[in-house]
Amino acid sequence: MSSYVYIENYNKLGTMALSREVFEQIVHEVTDSLTNNSKDNGKTTKKLIALCHQPKVMIRNGQVNVSIDVNIARGQNVASLCKELQEEIASSLTALTEMIPFRIDIKVINIK
Repeated sequence: MSSYVYIENYNKLGTMALSREVFEQIVHEVTDSLTNNSKDNGKTTKKLIALCHQPKVMIRNGQVNVSIDVNIARGQNVASLCKELQEEIASSLTALTEMIPFRIDIKVINIK
């Protein structure tokens, strides 16, 4: 298991290395953005989805594997919320790190 993914620069001036922590931070940013920011009588409602603990990121043979355990708010459509989270993470990883092959696994631990 590697700690870095190496990306060849488009202009061939060098190689850029991205650490595991970069991918973990991107996952945190995406899950934090999936909060319900609407207000009911001046109070912010709870998050629709929350990480149970630190995302697990493994890098093998140049592929990034992200494993996320989440809690989902009661009354939400679990399948569509997980799909939305997976698509948002994939979009962010692609936009921020160029075209790195990756896999995103989401496991729902609890519905609160």
